[in-house]
Amino acid sequence: MEDLKKSYINAMRGVVSTVSIISAKDDDERHAMTATSVTSLSLDPPAMLVCVNKDASIHNIINYGSSFCINILSSRQKELAEVCSKSEEGEARFEGQLWKENDNFIYAKQSLSNIFCECSNLVEHSSHTIFIGNVTSVINSDEDCPLIYGSGKYLN
Repeated sequence: MEDLKKSYINAMRGVVSTVSIISAKDDDERHAMTATSVTSLSLDPPAMLVCVNKDASIHNIINYGSSFCINILSSRQKELAEVCSKSEEGEARFEGQLWKENDNFIYAKQSLSNIFCECSNLVEHSSHTIFIGNVTSVINSDEDCPLIYGSGKYLN
């Protein structure tokens, strides 16, 4: 089994993905995590899939009916991606003027896109939960270069 895990990890390093930060808040608690397991699900209605490890602090914030934002990062946001992927959690990830709050959402300014979602379903699978979010609104910027990740590093 250990050989299969190592082979699988090596195979996934060959998959190049756009980098996103998933952000959500619950009362006064704000959470954000860097993610590459994000994809479009449907156009009618617009919906997204987000895969989150059950050990991630944001996992307990997102649930059926809750709001979350998928912040698709621009190539200029590598530092923010690194901050949200480190072990420090909670408010340490929200230092500086990089974030904005609006209604039930917290989102990263200067992102390529901010996709605001309401969780309409979830599927538990092993160590992760797949959250399905119906898109309620989108902000797109003029930035045209996404931050991408592959071979274990950020690529430009």
